[in-house]
Amino acid sequence: AAAAPSSSGRIATNTGGGGSKSRVDHWLMEGIVVKVLSPALKELGYYKQKGVVDKVVDKYIGELSMVGSGDIVRVDQAELETVLPAPGGRVLVVNGPYRGIKGTLQSIDTGRYQAEVRLKGGQYEGKDVWLDYEDVCKLA
Repeated sequence: AAAAPSSSGRIATNTGGGGSKSRVDHWLMEGIVVKVLSPALKELGYYKQKGVVDKVVDKYIGELSMVGSGDIVRVDQAELETVLPAPGGRVLVVNGPYRGIKGTLQSIDTGRYQAEVRLKGGQYEGKDVWLDYEDVCKLA
């Protein structure tokens, strides 16, 4: 696949056809592991802690079970970030043309802020794709 610099300076994979129409502004999905970056939750001890999205409310709010404590908190997706597993870990594509498809993390390119994922299921079975970090997330 051809790659071109995006406006953020990162290299975006050209997936052909789909383009920006395949991107959505809400990426939260049930069953993924996310990191809390909410300054408001810092004093409660949740800042930079991981949680599992149990429920998505109105597309943009995640109801999380915090890893370790099991506490339930609600956080806007703007104050969350995706988490990548170690290579070999299970992931879910949360944005872009492969949104909703599960896969396995193959490798990470820290210079390009991208992860190589081997997709599983359907017409994409076994296909290796490079995705931006924020478009792929660890499955719980």
